Amino acid sequence: MKKRIVHIILLILCTGILSGQTEQMVIPGDLKQQTVITEPVTLRKGYLRAGIEGAFIIIDKVFDEDGNRSYVLGTNAWGKFSGYQLALHYGITDRLEIGCKIPYISQKYFVSGVVTSVFDRSDTLISFRTHGRGLGDVEAGIKYQLMRETERLPGIMIGTVLALPTGRKNPRNVINDLQYDYPTGDGIFEWETYAIVRKVIFPFSTTTRVHFEHYFTGNKIFSPGENSIDFKNGDKFIIASDFAVQLNDWISLGNEIGFTAFGGNTYHYDPVETSPSSWTVDYNPSLYFQIRRFRFLQAIAVPLFGKYNSADPTYIFGLSYIF
Repeated sequence: MKKRIVHIILLILCTGILSGQTEQMVIPGDLKQQTVITEPVTLRKGYLRAGIEGAFIIIDKVFDEDGNRSYVLGTNAWGKFSGYQLALHYGITDRLEIGCKIPYISQKYFVSGVVTSVFDRSDTLISFRTHGRGLGDVEAGIKYQLMRETERLPGIMIGTVLALPTGRKNPRNVINDLQYDYPTGDGIFEWETYAIVRKVIFPFSTTTRVHFEHYFTGNKIFSPGENSIDFKNGDKFIIASDFAVQLNDWISLGNEIGFTAFGGNTYHYDPVETSPSSWTVDYNPSLYFQIRRFRFLQAIAVPLFGKYNSADPTYIFGLSYIF
C-alpha cells in the first residue's frame, strides 16, 4: 500500500514538473515575434527575414573646413537623394547568417546662380538639373555570432559585406555639360568588415559597433565630355554606440552616437587631383514598432559636427517580416 502511495506521489510530481516545463517553453512562432532587443544578433536556423529599407535626404548644407554649416557652393544648390532596397537575410545555422540587398536609387540635383561676364560685367542667371534613377550597387554579406550572450558576458558578432558595381557608373542621355542622367552606382567594388558587441539587461540593451570599409580602384567618367579616368575613394571607418530600451511588447527606442571618418579621394587626371579627408559625428534616434512578425523602423541620422561632409539629416525607414 505504501509503495502505491509513493508511486502516485512520484507520478503527480513528475506530471507537475513536466507541465511547468511545457508552460515555460517558447514555441517557434513566438521566437519569430521577438523584438530587436530580445532576439539574438543572428537569425536562427531556417528563419528568413525579408523587408524594404529606405533612406531620404535633402542636401543643401555642408560642414566647411572650419566645421561651420554653409550652403553648398555658396549658391542656390540642393540635391535630393532617396534609396530603396529589398533586404533578404537567412539563418544558415543559429550562429551563421547570410544576406543581400538590392537597391533602387533615385536622385536629383539642382544648381542656380549668377555668372558675371569678364568682358562687359553683365550678369547672367544660369540653372541646371541632373537626375538619375535605376539599379544601385548590390550587396552580399555574411555574419557569424562569434560568442553567444550570457547573463554576464555580451554577445559578439563579426561580419563582412561585398558591394558589387551593378549600378550605372557613367552619365548618359547627355543634353549638355549640365543636363544629363546621373549615375546610380559607384563603379567600384567595396569591401566592408565589422564587429558588433551587444549586452542585454532587459528591458535595456547596449550595442557598440566598429566598421571598416575599403574601396577598390575604379575607372569611370565623372562629367560629360571628359574621358574615363582611374580613381580611388578614401576608405571609411565608423565607430558607434547605442543605448536602447523596450517600452512594451511593441515599441523599442534606440539612441546612437557615431563617429565616421573618410579618407581623401584620388582622381588620376593630368595632373593627379585629390580631395581632403572628412569626418562627421552623428546622433541617430530610432523607433522600432512591432506587430507579431512585422517590424517597422523609423529613424533619423542628425549630423552634429563635421568637416567637408553633409550637414543635412537623413531620414530612414524600414518594414520587414520574418518567415
